[in-house]
Order: sequence, then C-alpha cells, then structure tokens
Amino acid sequence: MANRFDQQYFALLANRIRDRDPDAFAELYDATNKMLYRRINYFLHDPEDAQDAMQEVYMSVYKNIKNLKLDRLLVPWMLQITYHICCDYARQAKARQDFSAELLDATASSGIQDDPYRLASDRDAWKQVRVYLTRRTVKERQAFLLRYENGLKLEEIADFMGVSLATVKRYIAAVREGLRKEMAHLRP
Repeated sequence: MANRFDQQYFALLANRIRDRDPDAFAELYDATNKMLYRRINYFLHDPEDAQDAMQEVYMSVYKNIKNLKLDRLLVPWMLQITYHICCDYARQAKARQDFSAELLDATASSGIQDDPYRLASDRDAWKQVRVYLTRRTVKERQAFLLRYENGLKLEEIADFMGVSLATVKRYIAAVREGLRKEMAHLRP
C-alpha cells in the first residue's frame, strides 16, 4: 500500500466513498479487511471484540469520510481510527475485568464462598447488569458505567459529574449492593 499507485487508488476510492458510491466502499472493505482484522485482533486478543471493533472502524470511516483532508492518506487515516477504537475496546475490557475483580473482593469480604460474579464478564450476565441499571437513578447508573465500562477513577468521575468523591462512592456502592442481591440467583 505504500507505493504511489496504491495511494492514487485509495485517493480515488476516498473520493468515490465521499460521493456515497456503495461499490467503492465494498472495494475499500475488500482491499483492507484482512489487514485491518489482523491488526485489531492482535491488539484486542479477542475475536468477538475484534469483529465488533472492525465494524465500528468501517462505520466511522463511512460517516466521517468528509473529514479526511488528503484522500491519498485514506489507509493511514483508517489505521488511526482503528487505533483509537482499539484503545476504547481495551479500556472497556480492562474496566470489565476490574469490575469482576472488585466484585470478587467484595463478596469474599462478605463471607460468601461461592461467587456469582464470575459470570459478570459473560455477555449474558452483562445484559442482566444493563437491565438492572435501567432501574437505578440516572446519577447512580452514570457513576457505575463511568467506573466499570469506561474505566475512570473515582476522582475523575466526581469531577466529571460535579459531585463529591463521597457521593460517587455512595452511588457505586448502592448499585453494587443492588447487583449483589439481583444476581444472587447466579450462584452455582
């Protein structure tokens, strides 16, 4: 892709995509999907997340093609988008991992031997968590998601929400306690 012909080809593709030519976007996908998938999968180490991230990359390219300044830099621009999306996915995966670990610690300290929260990383359990969150207040839900989905520190959440650190801790503790009760049926 580094030679001049490829740059010209991708410049023409970028122009055609900007004009909403569906064949051009299909050509771009065919020309880049294997390379892009390898990079994303290497970064995320999870084929499912890699597929989701790849779809997000192509949607972002399609939606934001008008922002591309130099058409011949289409592929490097895509790679930049890919990097940022992969970072977001990795941050979310780490937040889910931290969430599971914190819940494990909380259950261990409460004397519960069998831990239903091991399933929290499971996609079905996360769906249940999301359903539960809809029943919480907006501020509780926001604090919880900022912590466990976006990986923000408690101080950052307090600053973002414009509340005290103690309030953030109270919101998160309320949601965690509710989740502990809500998901008790998942104990093996």
